[in-house]
Amino acid sequence: MFRIPGRTVGVVVTAVALSVVALQAARANGAPPSNALLPDLQTVVPLHLQLVNAHQQEIIRFSNGIANTGAGHLRLRPELPAAGGTVQSAVQELLDAEGTSVWSGVVSQFDFHPDHNHWHIAAVAEFSIHRGSPTGPKVTSAEKVTFCLIDWYKLDGSPSKTPDRTYFDCAGQQGISPGWVDQYHQATEGQSLDITGAAPGTYYLVSTSNPERSFLESEYSNNTSWTKFELRRDSKGNPKITITG
Repeated sequence: MFRIPGRTVGVVVTAVALSVVALQAARANGAPPSNALLPDLQTVVPLHLQLVNAHQQEIIRFSNGIANTGAGHLRLRPELPAAGGTVQSAVQELLDAEGTSVWSGVVSQFDFHPDHNHWHIAAVAEFSIHRGSPTGPKVTSAEKVTFCLIDWYKLDGSPSKTPDRTYFDCAGQQGISPGWVDQYHQATEGQSLDITGAAPGTYYLVSTSNPERSFLESEYSNNTSWTKFELRRDSKGNPKITITG
């Protein structure tokens, strides 16, 4: 567990495993050398939960962040598609202590978002809501959420620091430096889940970074965090949520 200004970041342990994509990349390009510094992605506890009614749907909106607490950068560069293409390969690069690229492999893809007019990386995070416990019955989820990854703010208490912002736009190379967080505000498209008609009770909003373990990192067991909330309904059936953990 580590601290962000005014926030506490925790984890829920999951099984450690490399994804098929990551394994394929490692096999195609060879195992990373011993001097390659790996990132370590951890999810900031979902914050600013807000329940809104939109077109007869009950939507929970929330803020979310992904921290890199590892020794190495999460660095991804595009391989451009054919003219007019809307998908391009995402190549992960691992650097050594001198900042030299010592390993690379295709681990995901970039998709072009016309509304945002830039490229987003696929398979970065998964959001889901579970009843009763973080691993209880899944009520709803959004998989393969795409992001434009940048250094948004510095992480307090991280053992590895990068003094200056390295990744700051969505035009080409993207990533998260050691000791930095990529943050998405609750008003951003995709920062929501539909819970229309959910029964009153205890729920957990669970956020997992690198859910398919597509990106090579040093640790996969600390990628999940959650926020607990109570859902209740008034006499007219209108919902209200209260954060409880």
